[in-house]
Amino acid sequence: MTEQTTYCSVIAKDHQLPLIGTATEGKVWFLLEYPPAWESKAFDGANIPEEVKAHLTSAVEGVRILLIRKSVKSGKDGLRFFIGITDTQSPVLYEYKIGEYRDLLAIDLGFLAAGMPGDPAHLREEPLYLACTNGKRDLCCAKFGMEAFKAMAAADPDAVWQSSHIGGHNKGPVTLFFPHGLNYGMTSPDDIRTLMAEYQQGRVGLDFYRGRVGYSTPVQAAEHFWRQQTGILDLPGMEVVSVEALGEEEWQIEIQGVDGENQISFHIRREVSEEEIPMTCSGKKVEKINRFALV
Repeated sequence: MTEQTTYCSVIAKDHQLPLIGTATEGKVWFLLEYPPAWESKAFDGANIPEEVKAHLTSAVEGVRILLIRKSVKSGKDGLRFFIGITDTQSPVLYEYKIGEYRDLLAIDLGFLAAGMPGDPAHLREEPLYLACTNGKRDLCCAKFGMEAFKAMAAADPDAVWQSSHIGGHNKGPVTLFFPHGLNYGMTSPDDIRTLMAEYQQGRVGLDFYRGRVGYSTPVQAAEHFWRQQTGILDLPGMEVVSVEALGEEEWQIEIQGVDGENQISFHIRREVSEEEIPMTCSGKKVEKINRFALV
């Protein structure tokens, strides 16, 4: 088979699959270093004590857990564990160095996940960048995800990690920037380095931008439209005033700048085409192309 028929993200590009409002949703993220090979469902298949897995999964409802690594040979000098709270106004990232996985049992994860202030000694001020490289989950993650990881690591090796499945195979390579939770897709190596440079300056880049994971997908779309119209790319830069569901696939969303200016109300509809494309490289799942549009 040719590349055009093998890789789902290539097919998605050919069909101009929209990225606006497609970020994986999640307000609390646990990022745990696990160097060995990952299974398709990486966390479930990881050789981590069951009491530790239960501690992580029971900390807060809806927590997103990703395995991360530098390489399959990393982790010899201890393991890293990060907690990302992607609050849309005051996101925070904590970093821990542990000797073994049972050390996580001593961390009050529920306390931190609830937004309570943690030990300042564990606050990470520098950004953290993830590229999904879980090839057991999808071929695009292995090919395009590794390309993105290598390009990102060349720009900032200490801050860049491989990760297990973030979400959105056919939007690969899929990347995620913390603490703000910026989700990007379909980037070239040059594109992703440019977006990293923008983020280091406290700005979001709208090209290849799926959205912020702390928002629901309709609000992600409204944020994108607001930034397009105002030209304000600073983070956080904006805040949501109100969200009203007008129907099953329609919303009225009002956004303003953090200074109270540039208040705009958006009437948004999710439109679904009849055309279907693969969600994964295996072709076992397909999806109709849908996009957020302004009414």
